[in-house]
Amino acid sequence: MSERSAALLPNQGTDFEAALSAPPVNNLRRIGGEMFAWSDRDPQRSEPLPRGAVLRHLLSQYAGPGRTVLVAGPHAEEVVVALADSGASVSWLLRSLIDAEEAARNHSRVTVLAGAAIKLDAAEKFDLVVAADGVDRLNSAEGEQMSAAQLIDRLAAAVQPDGVLLLVHDNHFGVHHTVRLEPGDRERLDSDWYDPEDDNDTQYPASPEQLAARLAESGLTVAASYAAFPEPAAPTVLVGPGLLGEVSSPLRPRLGTALSQAFAAAYRGRAVLSDPRRLVRRALRAGAEGTVAPAWLVIARGSDQATAVPAHELLIGDAHGTFAYEVAASADGAVRTTVLEQLEGPIEREGLRRISEPEAPGTDDGFVLEERLLHLAATNDLRHMRIELARYDSWLRSQAQEGMLTGPVALAGLADVFLTEDGPSLLPTRWEPVEPIPLETAEIRAVWLFAVQLVTSGQPHPWSIASSAVDLTAILLGMVGLGVDADRVRAAVELHVRLETAEFELSLSDQHDRRLQLLSVSPGSAQVDVAGFRELTEALWRQRYEASHLLAMMDWTEQMIKSRDLAVSKMDWEVQFYKKTWAGRFLWVSRSAYRVLMRDGRKFVRGRRARKAAEAQSNAVR
Repeated sequence: MSERSAALLPNQGTDFEAALSAPPVNNLRRIGGEMFAWSDRDPQRSEPLPRGAVLRHLLSQYAGPGRTVLVAGPHAEEVVVALADSGASVSWLLRSLIDAEEAARNHSRVTVLAGAAIKLDAAEKFDLVVAADGVDRLNSAEGEQMSAAQLIDRLAAAVQPDGVLLLVHDNHFGVHHTVRLEPGDRERLDSDWYDPEDDNDTQYPASPEQLAARLAESGLTVAASYAAFPEPAAPTVLVGPGLLGEVSSPLRPRLGTALSQAFAAAYRGRAVLSDPRRLVRRALRAGAEGTVAPAWLVIARGSDQATAVPAHELLIGDAHGTFAYEVAASADGAVRTTVLEQLEGPIEREGLRRISEPEAPGTDDGFVLEERLLHLAATNDLRHMRIELARYDSWLRSQAQEGMLTGPVALAGLADVFLTEDGPSLLPTRWEPVEPIPLETAEIRAVWLFAVQLVTSGQPHPWSIASSAVDLTAILLGMVGLGVDADRVRAAVELHVRLETAEFELSLSDQHDRRLQLLSVSPGSAQVDVAGFRELTEALWRQRYEASHLLAMMDWTEQMIKSRDLAVSKMDWEVQFYKKTWAGRFLWVSRSAYRVLMRDGRKFVRGRRARKAAEAQSNAVR
């Protein structure tokens, strides 16, 4: 195993020599079982490292001055730095010796433990044990292999009687495994020498209930549990048990929108078997989102610990920043949004500013405008679709001043608008423009985004499948009396590219390619954000369907041209016959005379009938 790892490790000769020649560090302890020619930090050969604003927020509640913390397994440096900045005494367990030495040199305040989890000192206890990476990377190839259940027991044993364990446990039935499309990933990833799908361990916790039971056997009680989306390594949406499966909860519309945005951002440009948003939407309608959740995040405490753990219904954050907020429903049914982690400083890119304090409507009755329009399009209900678009147009115009929009509403799509009895309201958004944006551009962009979704997702709608996104945008805007042309659509696309550049930091070449892709959306185009194999297949079918219609139209046109050519040729032959031969001229004169006689005869008969009728009427009067 070590030879294979050394062969796969890029620049392993240079890195290994540099590690050997580096000066010794005082905050590194080798506990045994460490892997020498190995690294869990190479993004090309290892799974992503745990990070995210919601994770940092949860950890900040249990770390502080005078507390001891054990970080088990590889984590993003920002997580470890945040724990150290809280004043806690942090120990970091890493199985790779190279990673451990680098971590010790870069973080002098952290005690780095190089080795396997099985080598941890059983007598050493911690106030907080963090295993956001799960337990898969706690084993070492240089020693005894522990099962997942045994590793969970080992982490639980390291918790003080009044301590806390934060564990992110991978769900093998999660949507991220279901849609995964990475041929040869077992050969690409160094850490996948043993496929979890081949694991025959009957004690592996396969559900939140089994995980809680396993922790209970180890002396811990699960105080809070969350379903983590969209990926275990970067959970940006945490759903609490009070919301899971509750299809009647007032937070369901917010949950659907949050999950859709989270999966779109996480799987942007990645090849997958199918768009995960489709599976998650079906799971939400069935109340089974907890079953397909990529991971479960649990916070466990000692059985004799009476201190309550704050439970959240819905936590939403950012994978790369410190932006996190909570969405909850109060006792009176109103929905509130509470900012938990604000931005450390203002972020401005491409003329846009990152929002630090989102707002949300405080109502429990309503629906997301985009979902409403999708339903109306699928049922061919044009009347109500026109009504909803007119309401949206009136609301958006009421937000404008002198034809210009400012604030988050200027960049809000139809998925960011929540319809209530009191009218449309704005859901939490991430960006706002620094300078005002024309009302027309903002509205065209919102409707154009909806048209792109209709075209590329293959969802049913009342219009022809041959309609492009621009044509469909013109039809939808025409319902509210607005016109659109190529220049206006291009301005809306430019605004959208600016937003994506600010969000994903696109390069100039990426912006150019993205602009061309968005402007050329047609029925044969695949989805513009998530490259799903299923969606590519549907796009190919739409291309063939359109091509078959074109071929049928060409065949019909050719047949019509042939029939008309034949009719014209026949008429030309008759004309030439009548003009050039005596017999034809005689027939032509005879036919003309016949027509004259028939015409004059009809006139004579009609006149005679009229005179007789007049005489009869005159006799009757006498």
